[in-house]
Amino acid sequence: MRRRRSQGSWTAVPWWVWGVGALAGVTGLWQAVEQWPAQTGMVLTAMAVGLGLKPGRLAVQRWTGRSALAGPVRYSLAHLDALDPQAFELAVCSLLRRDGLTAQHVGRAGDKGADVLVVDRSRRRVVVQCKRLRPDRRVGDQDVQRVNGTYRHDHGAHFAVIVTTGGFTAAARASGPRYGIHLVDRNALERWADLGEPLYRILRVPDDGTRRRRWVPGPWGAGRIARVTSNQQRP
Repeated sequence: MRRRRSQGSWTAVPWWVWGVGALAGVTGLWQAVEQWPAQTGMVLTAMAVGLGLKPGRLAVQRWTGRSALAGPVRYSLAHLDALDPQAFELAVCSLLRRDGLTAQHVGRAGDKGADVLVVDRSRRRVVVQCKRLRPDRRVGDQDVQRVNGTYRHDHGAHFAVIVTTGGFTAAARASGPRYGIHLVDRNALERWADLGEPLYRILRVPDDGTRRRRWVPGPWGAGRIARVTSNQQRP
């Protein structure tokens, strides 16, 4: 499945890539000015005027993966508290895409515990259940049991995540990890939605698709760098 470009994904491009691109752009522009000074000046003037107008600004914002109204995807807790349940599900879907995950909003009647379906960078399927509650309300163990009964058998997911604007009862916190269900309470939601910390980092979920380089010792001159793929671990 082809991964969609997430909002804010341009910020993950290494700095040296931007440097090489900028150098190539400056070099090309310099050559154009030397060969066609008048035409190049007209083109640059037209581009500056176009980008200064509102349609141009919105086009640049869309191209860079930013929201046309509010910049990078980021929500305060106050904003999330003001949303209705479906709007909260859509906000969670946007945050997942911001993290570079393929996310599809599926929440509706008879969704069998899935409001958002995710395919991550390791090609794992993940079910996300959203609970838009008052800050003083708690998600109970019955909700955890409901998700546990469907996320593997009905959706074929590797694990599940429950995201809430409230908290979780002690029973829910005890049973969630046992069933492979990660719990995102109000504090974790603020780190993710408002402070911009990636969800997988908050949940300490390994990205099993990543490869890392490791030095493999051997005889003198025979040492080599090997690519090691981490073993898949299900929460």
